Amino acid sequence: MLSVEWRKNRIAIGALVFFVLLGVTAWAVNSRNRQPTSAGEIPTVELDRAAITALEITRPADARVVLSKVDDGWRVIEPIEATADQNNVDSALNRLAELELSRVVATKPEHYARLQVDDENAVRVTVKAGDETLSELMVGKYGNGMTMVRIDERREVFGASGSLRYAFDRELKAWRDRNVVSVKPEDVQSIRFAGPKGTFVFEREGEAWSAREGNKALGNFDPRQVSRTVSSTARLVASDFAAPDISDARAGLTEPRATVTLTSTGNPEPIVLELGAATEQGDEVYLRRRGEPTVYLISQYLADRLQPDAAAFQAPSEPPPASPAQPPTGRQQQPQLPPEVMEQLREQIRAQQEQQR
Repeated sequence: MLSVEWRKNRIAIGALVFFVLLGVTAWAVNSRNRQPTSAGEIPTVELDRAAITALEITRPADARVVLSKVDDGWRVIEPIEATADQNNVDSALNRLAELELSRVVATKPEHYARLQVDDENAVRVTVKAGDETLSELMVGKYGNGMTMVRIDERREVFGASGSLRYAFDRELKAWRDRNVVSVKPEDVQSIRFAGPKGTFVFEREGEAWSAREGNKALGNFDPRQVSRTVSSTARLVASDFAAPDISDARAGLTEPRATVTLTSTGNPEPIVLELGAATEQGDEVYLRRRGEPTVYLISQYLADRLQPDAAAFQAPSEPPPASPAQPPTGRQQQPQLPPEVMEQLREQIRAQQEQQR
């Protein structure tokens, strides 16, 4: 009887076993295609920071930026010639020197677009030592503590430890040195403001400031206000650069509307800043250091601080005490942050968002 039942059901049992084995095989193949984990498939990338002499960086739908080491510093040599932002170059070099591949994420080209390591989405980074190409990276999206990367001619997509893309996914202006003035505020010995709102000259006397010109208009003079203005002027950073085809006349620099003159310890020549016209949008102003060709853009907020009136150097008046019997009506206006502070915050938020992708 048992033999009869077995003969009746053996075809069904065989079919069931066949489909189970088929499913297990398909799952194993797909798992290997998606996430191979063999340690032997993961290459070691060793990039000596000291040996790197050039970086070629191409963002999606953007012009290639070429950075080159010149003597002890770095310069942008394409698409323009300019001094490079050393901090951003250092960040890129450090990420290359620390590059560590932790796993294989995919092996087939159909996964490239999803992982943003294809030609349309990746940031291409070519690392060179002289004429020799040390490595070429296709840097993709960040996720689960890793950045997706393709290395040289390999087909695999690797997961590199940490966030890597933010160090290379930068606009041209971020690779250029935007420092207009780089002087320690304590080294500034005198400052002169000449603009449409008046001319004011201050000289350092020990730790304080004295007014040498324009003092009659100052009234309740507060030396601390000079110190604040000196601090922002001595470390002035531009928000952007003027377009290459902007003429001096269009920038308002043939006859600057205001000038700021700084003298400092250890610098025999004074630094003279010339303020020009506003941009067409009206939210930025053209600025140049006298004797230098670069024309910068600074925020309207900074431009106003560089052409102050007498009230800028007076002690602030005490606000009247709030009356408890009169509750505030309506919605109170929130204080506005300076545009250059907002730009720094946006840069930090963008980097954090990149890390969370």
